Order: sequence, then structure tokens, then C-alpha cells
Amino acid sequence: MLSRRHLRIKVMQALYAYNQADADNIPLFERELLKSIYKTEELFIYFISALLELRQFAEKTLNEAKAKRLPTKEDLDPNLKFANNRFLLQIENNEGMKKALNTFKIHWVEYEELIKKLYLKMRSSDSFKEYMSTGEGSFEEDREFAIKIYKAYIADEELILHRFEEINIHWSDDWYFINGYVLNHLKEIKESDSPEKSLPNLFKDEDDDLDFVKGLFRKTIINNDEYQSTIIKQAKNWEEDRIAMMDFLLMKMAICELEEFPTVPIKVTLNEYIELSKNYSTPKSKLFINGILDKLIPLLKAEGKINKSGRGLKE
Repeated sequence: MLSRRHLRIKVMQALYAYNQADADNIPLFERELLKSIYKTEELFIYFISALLELRQFAEKTLNEAKAKRLPTKEDLDPNLKFANNRFLLQIENNEGMKKALNTFKIHWVEYEELIKKLYLKMRSSDSFKEYMSTGEGSFEEDREFAIKIYKAYIADEELILHRFEEINIHWSDDWYFINGYVLNHLKEIKESDSPEKSLPNLFKDEDDDLDFVKGLFRKTIINNDEYQSTIIKQAKNWEEDRIAMMDFLLMKMAICELEEFPTVPIKVTLNEYIELSKNYSTPKSKLFINGILDKLIPLLKAEGKINKSGRGLKE
């Protein structure tokens, strides 16, 4: 589930925190790094649970209407299409989802007003009215509508994101990635799936990904002075104190990856850190980092410090 770009961001954040701290304790910051990575699974479940809460709130509202002292005809014979959405019920009945909700102790009891606001927004929309007017429909229609309301009322909903920020302030950098993982998961669910079907794994290859994360974090710190000197030699027209701290950090990570990870192609490393600079450094960082790394790569090759193998040989 976690992409290498997401993992690079996690390492970048941990290195930034390490550099800002007074304590020189690599194991401590490495533990915090790994903890932040595993916490993304909780955010994944939280996002899905918000979608499930909308269906449950609809069901609760219909039941309360039936129990009124003087229910209307509509109260007694409501349109149950959304409350009986087969796609959402299948997710709720998945054993892995039940276990995850229990493990992370996820509930929305204190935030029922938030769910109510989202439900009322959804219920007043044209897409909801159209969905409710088409009869019983199919599992595929239920899934399509569930994904539509996830995108419209959960994925980028400020109220939801504020709720998650209260739980974990560091999740703000995970929202974009986790939403992508959630949407991919929702699209892959089939009507024929059994309740025992496992939820997506957090890692594509846990051992390989954790080796990458720990190696990139530790070796960037250990070789910090060497990487600093290497960068400054190539930044001839720049005073050291004029180079943004984040630019230094990203370039050090890039050098570490070029030298220490033979199976990662050079082009992939170059592209990844240029992309990260767009979101996490200055407007001019992209060109600056690209220019420095372009000059460094042939020099590091000539010194025998870049030796690629396997997948790393791909251009």
C-alpha cells in the first residue's frame, strides 16, 4: 500500500526532526519514524470508517423516524436504498475491517454532529436524489455511488481532516497518499469477496521497504558531513548559508540513495527528490537541486561511488 515516495517523505520528516533536535539519538528518532509509518494504517481505516458512518447514520435516522409518536407514511415506508447499500454493508461485515476498527478503537460517537452535517449535505445533493430514485439497482451501482460520496464528502472534507488532525497532527502529510490507497481499495472490492478477505497490506514488501527506510535514515545521518562537503563543492556560486536547509536535506538523501541502494535506478532517485522539492522547499529549489545532482552524478560514478545492479540498471 505504501509507495516509496510516501516512505521518502517519512524519512525526510524524521531527518528534519533529528536535525532540529538537541539530542543525538538515532535509535530514538528511528523508532519514531517507524511508528509514524505504521500509524498510516490507522488513518486508512479512519477514512473508510467515515464512509461507513454515513450509512449507519442513515439507518439510525430512518429507525428513529419509524419510532416517532406520529410517524408519517414516508416514515413507516422509507426508501432504504442507501441504508441497505450492499457495497458498504460488505465492507462493514469484513472480518479484517471489524478487527481493525476494534484494534484502533475507532468510533464517531463524540462526532455524531459532524457525521450528521455530512449526511445532510449528501442527502440534499442531486447525485443522492438520482441514486435513490433508480430502484433497487445493483452492487456495482452501490459501489459507484459509495465511491462518489467518498470523493465528495470525505476525501477532502475540511471537517473530517480537522478531526484527523486532532488525533494525529502529523497525518496532514499523509492525507493525499492515504486517499489514493482508499480509493484503490474501494475499486477493487467485488461482490463475490468473502467476509474473510484480508485488507490491503501496509507494505508491498515489508522487509524490503523497512530496510530502505532504515538504511536511508541512518546512512544519511552517518554520512552527513561527507554529503555536505560534496554538495558545497558543486554549489560554487552559492554561499552555504544561502542554501535552504530542506534543499541540503533532500540532496543528502538523494546522494545516499544513489550510493547506498544499488537496485534503485538513478533516474528514479533524481525524479523523486526533484518532485519532493516542489512541495517541501522553495520555488527555486527544483532547478537548484536538479542542477547540483546533474553535476554530481557523473562525478560519483567516476569515483566508483555509484554502482547499480538488477533493477537499478534501468534508465
